[in-house]
Amino acid sequence: MTCMRYGLRLRFAPVVRFSILVSVGVLPLLLLGAGAVPADFAPRASAAEATRSAADGPQANPAAPQRPADRPASIRALAARLAVGPGNAVADIGAGKGVDTWVFADIVGSTGAVYAEEITEGNVKALRAEVAKRKLTQVRPVLGRDDSPNLPRDSVDLAYMRYVYHHLSKPREMLREIWRSLKPGGHFVVVDRLPGTLRDWVPREQRASKHFWLAETTVVREAREEGFRFVACADELCESKDNPFVLIFQRPEDQAEPGRDPDAFLPLAVSAVSETLLSAGKRFQRPAIIALGQARDLIPSILERSSGAGVEIVLEEWATQKDERPPLPAGVSLPSVLTDLGVADLGPEPIDAVFFLDSYHLLFHGPALLSQLHQRLVPGGCIFVLDRAAKQALSRRDASHHRQIAPETVKQELAATGFVLLSESPCPAKDRFLLVFGKAKPE
Repeated sequence: MTCMRYGLRLRFAPVVRFSILVSVGVLPLLLLGAGAVPADFAPRASAAEATRSAADGPQANPAAPQRPADRPASIRALAARLAVGPGNAVADIGAGKGVDTWVFADIVGSTGAVYAEEITEGNVKALRAEVAKRKLTQVRPVLGRDDSPNLPRDSVDLAYMRYVYHHLSKPREMLREIWRSLKPGGHFVVVDRLPGTLRDWVPREQRASKHFWLAETTVVREAREEGFRFVACADELCESKDNPFVLIFQRPEDQAEPGRDPDAFLPLAVSAVSETLLSAGKRFQRPAIIALGQARDLIPSILERSSGAGVEIVLEEWATQKDERPPLPAGVSLPSVLTDLGVADLGPEPIDAVFFLDSYHLLFHGPALLSQLHQRLVPGGCIFVLDRAAKQALSRRDASHHRQIAPETVKQELAATGFVLLSESPCPAKDRFLLVFGKAKPE
């Protein structure tokens, strides 16, 4: 089978996070320089630190930003970034002994408020004693729970967590309560480890009392789905050199309740997209499908055109547990495999089509996965990329966290892996693009 024509335009491209610090030996950072394709895992922390500025993407300043000298300077830099100052209210969630609380208290002054939240009575009692000793009338120790910081609704300008998020056993309940505690437009900042994708696949209930480092991709997915808008990565604001990530989120001003992504994809006209995506008469033997959101409704149409069993590839960039799988459309049965550093156990059968449906933007391990797909794809096979278009080139992290990617970035990455662009089609959704690639130019 060959994949010759899809869409209206035919063109070709040349092939081409409590404060205990431990060391981490593997850091998944991808590098995206001008005109370059993200590199695979940097094997050592030192290498990742040296290349962090490049990982911020083609629009970044080529000179790496200087980190704050110490932890108080880090808090002050963050407050300055978010315009938090005298009179503002801050929640230090998981405040511990108040290391950051005292700095926030100085920043907001006597007219502001700092809620120092902890989940044990002993810690809250100790914080109260220290507050009285320091005579900080703006600091209010709060006893929280594992599913809520117990803060007043619409009360804080900034909710802050440092090395706390990876301990959350009920993250979604906690996120919703943090969302409700923020004023509309208020910010939520998570400082934690590990940059990149999840490596410690342990149940959430086991995380409460042990340090199993999480991953930025997990935090972003959960925060977005519970109502936070992703704003930016700001690792340069943290003084630590032990590979932290700093993620800034915001409670939207126009959203009344949490529980839904405020930056969701536009709806797909599934029938129309199917007609554009699948040319008349095209048949597949074993397609590999990587689909998320409403785009999963396209799976039945693909399988109807398949003579053999397909396979679903579940991206580790999306999954928060090893056994987590997106729900399949009604009546569909499809075996699935989870990627591991970008590699999927696809078995010995050949693959004649790959469908990235609202999923390509997530890739942190793109080079590894694309290289494997190039090896496994039969001659004449195709890769279809349906995704939300970014208006400008984004770093790999920003593309993943903002859930959008520039079509030119996709072209560059596929070309660097040995694929050629076959067609570029208008898509029946204002925010999407559709690209089709092959392993070689059609005859």
